[in-house]
Amino acid sequence: MASRQPDANDRTGGSGFDPRADRLAIIAGNGAMPGEIRDGMLADGNDPLVIGIRGEVDAALAPDCEAVLGFGQLGSLFDLLQQHQIRHVLFAGGIVRRPDFRAMKLDLVTLKELPSLLKIVLGGDDSVLGKIATFMARRDIEVVGTTQVAPGMLAGEGVIAGPALRGRMPRDLAASAALAWKAAKLCGELDAGQGAIVEDGRVVALEGAEGTDQMVGRLGVLRQAGRLNPGPKWSILAKTAKPRQDMRADLPSIGPQTIETASGQGINVIVVEAGRSVVLQRERLETLAKQYKIRVIGLADGAVA
Repeated sequence: MASRQPDANDRTGGSGFDPRADRLAIIAGNGAMPGEIRDGMLADGNDPLVIGIRGEVDAALAPDCEAVLGFGQLGSLFDLLQQHQIRHVLFAGGIVRRPDFRAMKLDLVTLKELPSLLKIVLGGDDSVLGKIATFMARRDIEVVGTTQVAPGMLAGEGVIAGPALRGRMPRDLAASAALAWKAAKLCGELDAGQGAIVEDGRVVALEGAEGTDQMVGRLGVLRQAGRLNPGPKWSILAKTAKPRQDMRADLPSIGPQTIETASGQGINVIVVEAGRSVVLQRERLETLAKQYKIRVIGLADGAVA
């Protein structure tokens, strides 16, 4: 298989991958994204190799994986990629826990690479992704991104789901959405998270290591404590890419679960970054957004008016 040496500093998702010519390996973490990408590629006539991460891969996808490997089985991973002549991998889905290589049984390849692996797991999520790509590039394996493999899953501009906008966005909604966008970007600047919540012009929650669902869940606690308005006019969840987002993995995403969680806490608007966020199970998301009257809007560069 023809392949170029990947640029370890390329954070856009790679530039040498052609899905029509190059077979892809999907390294599957948790959530619906790995399976949805796999299904989309199969529908397009491609045949990705799916390798699950033990303890993370979705139970429904695991039986369809070529293998389910632990973090200490790098040798098996590289053997599989070589066996199938694969030089491009996509990391999809979440990882709940970072690996503790010192507390697990390691194969010989993992043991040999242990100093490099320990360096990878230190630091914020954004730095980890770049280090993984650099590590894989040493073996002539290029890490690619969702933007190349499944561009149809990316959020577009305008109303994606829920009630349509009649004309221009109301001024108070536009102001609150702009503030939520700014707060999410500042959160990302610290490599802390990708989300923020604004209610009626006030920042009420920022995403940290707990993730989006848990951040949203804090609203109920704050309302019960009388810290938040029980019936805000606008309760806006913003999800944006980090300012130095590595586009090869960990893109902000929303799906049906996001709508379900948001509806239970009074959120009525979700803002996502167009072209840099992923929409999962779009048809189901559209149905739920309509049911719960939650407007989902894709914005570019925070342009809300």
